[in-house]
Amino acid sequence: MKLLRQENAQITFKGASFNLIGVDYQRERTPRGQRQQTLARLQPLVRRDMINILLSHNPNTFNRAAELGVELSLAGHTHGGQIQVEILDHRLSPARFITDYIAGLYQRPLFAPAPNERAASNASPTRASSPSLFALSSPPMAHIYVNRGLGTVGAPVRLGVPPEISLIVLRRA
Repeated sequence: MKLLRQENAQITFKGASFNLIGVDYQRERTPRGQRQQTLARLQPLVRRDMINILLSHNPNTFNRAAELGVELSLAGHTHGGQIQVEILDHRLSPARFITDYIAGLYQRPLFAPAPNERAASNASPTRASSPSLFALSSPPMAHIYVNRGLGTVGAPVRLGVPPEISLIVLRRA
């Protein structure tokens, strides 16, 4: 098995191909606290002749990946927020302070400029409701699935966030 660290590999199965891209953990700030662009070296790895799938531990890479033309991103990192409380129809989690992408499937326009700051985002993410990711849509959409995972970070507590193992089935269009 080969680790994809700032690398890509073309995967072909039963005559269909996609471009699988893997990146190391992407930090938004340097050790000195300065902002840095996530996925700074991703653009040469994105292919225009096939679907691109990004494997990234950190879901905060999604805005930049969508801007560069990555159709599907798969991430974790948040443990689903670990603690989530539902009040009326709102889900509240402390993870919301660090990311818009806590758990589940989200979408945003493909190739749309990535917002500079989460709070000022004009192209805010929306929860995707359709299980068919690549159905024809206008504008075309990029998607991210953030897995809740099995473990925890810090305190070994999960409240309202059950652990998860996901099975994602890719089908040729």
